[in-house]
Amino acid sequence: MNKFFFLITLITCLAGCVASPPLDTTKDLFTHKNFNAPLGKHLEAETGNTIFLEGSFIDGEAIRISKPLDMMMPGNMFIPFPVHIDIGELRLTTISTPWKYYCADSGKAAASFPGLGSVIRSGDCVGIRISLDNNKPEWVVDNSNYNRSKTIWSMSMSSSEEQEFKPYPIKTPFKVQQLKKITFDGYYGNMIHFTFEDITPDGKETKQFTFDYSGKPVLVGIKGNQFIVHQADNVKMIYEWTKFDQR
Repeated sequence: MNKFFFLITLITCLAGCVASPPLDTTKDLFTHKNFNAPLGKHLEAETGNTIFLEGSFIDGEAIRISKPLDMMMPGNMFIPFPVHIDIGELRLTTISTPWKYYCADSGKAAASFPGLGSVIRSGDCVGIRISLDNNKPEWVVDNSNYNRSKTIWSMSMSSSEEQEFKPYPIKTPFKVQQLKKITFDGYYGNMIHFTFEDITPDGKETKQFTFDYSGKPVLVGIKGNQFIVHQADNVKMIYEWTKFDQR
């Protein structure tokens, strides 16, 4: 009877007996950018480029997984359980001092324990975490939703893994206080196309702007910002800033 009780206790702890980490804090990680492109100078942008960007935000990041990965993660009392990560991106999803968490998309990772089956639920994290203190990465399984209490398992990476699995920037910010940007969407149908985005913690305003273009320089304005389009085709645009919104 005592052995049976011990086994049940052990399985329960393997599913989650870990103290809660510190609360999230990102206030020192924001990048503050003021737009300061030169006035009166010809500039070049390819289709899809952002030509105006200002605000306070934390850059989005991802880590590429180029082949399926299988490993054994140490659980409670260092008893291992199998973890699988499929090909794809691990995107920065959480910053919880002192860690950044890069997690696989739903259905792209698995963690299980004999007798219990899958030990992750929607919102749990299987992937990599990187220390904010020393940039040291670890493999991680955060199955707090499955356990209904904060539960995190981690394992050190090898030197070769540290070199292979490094984060790179992506276009979508992780978090914004406020961000305004203008993207050149291309030239087609005898028109130049742009997208203006104003992103705040409360939501996002997106508006499309189109301007006639016949091959001659044309002055355009977007939300108080003005520039001359000197040349545009289906690959790039040559333009010149004349005024910025000073509000």
